[in-house]
Amino acid sequence: MSLKSIYQVEKGKWNELAKKKEKRIIENELLKPGEDFYAFNRISATHVGVNEFLGDLSDKHVLEYGCGLGQMSSLLAKDCPKVTTFDISKDSIHVTKKRAQLNEVDDKIEPVVSAGENLPFATESFDIIFGKAILHHLNVSYGGEELYRVLKPGGKAVFVEPMGMNPVLNFARDHLPYFSKNPRGADSPLIYDEIYAWGRCFRKFRFQEVQLLGMLERILGRKLKLKFARKLDAFLLRHMPFLRKYCRYVVLYMEK
Repeated sequence: MSLKSIYQVEKGKWNELAKKKEKRIIENELLKPGEDFYAFNRISATHVGVNEFLGDLSDKHVLEYGCGLGQMSSLLAKDCPKVTTFDISKDSIHVTKKRAQLNEVDDKIEPVVSAGENLPFATESFDIIFGKAILHHLNVSYGGEELYRVLKPGGKAVFVEPMGMNPVLNFARDHLPYFSKNPRGADSPLIYDEIYAWGRCFRKFRFQEVQLLGMLERILGRKLKLKFARKLDAFLLRHMPFLRKYCRYVVLYMEK
């Protein structure tokens, strides 16, 4: 698909999701005391090592890739003095602003309508870049250069992304219903060639595959924590590396 066609599909998908979400934005969208970016990462099965890699964000200007419906934007703003975020969907930006207002962090968040392949930000603008399930929506040939361009020298970027090398998981994504499943757009979960392509410009780059058996948490419900599956995953992925490509997610760690 051309970039123009991809943009049309993704805008339509996220505009529709945002309109549905806006109707339900009420008091239960408020973050609870103690809920912030760090707390979210500590309990998330997929955000492995994110806190340790990024460190203290209290004096950092953070760029969030793809705000979607604004959850991570508000969480980040609890820990950062300034969060710039973007999304290709204007309705997603609207919902993100509304969510930030409810959580009283709108003064820290600057939402922008943009595509990731052509960012409207000055070169070397950001100390930190974070993205959750966004790179697999982008074209790495264009988006990789932009990612590198807007990050400051010495800055860090981390992305938590779906992987696309498990045929059973791919079938489920395309054909089976499960808890809180979003409709498929023009996205394509990452394969290893794409993972390496996103990291090729950076001074330091590594990645870690996560959620093998633990992907049952996603199927059965996001609030379910299967501790035994997480422990078994840690063992299997450490001692049987050939299984890593079948994981649900991968975390990419980059330093410029």
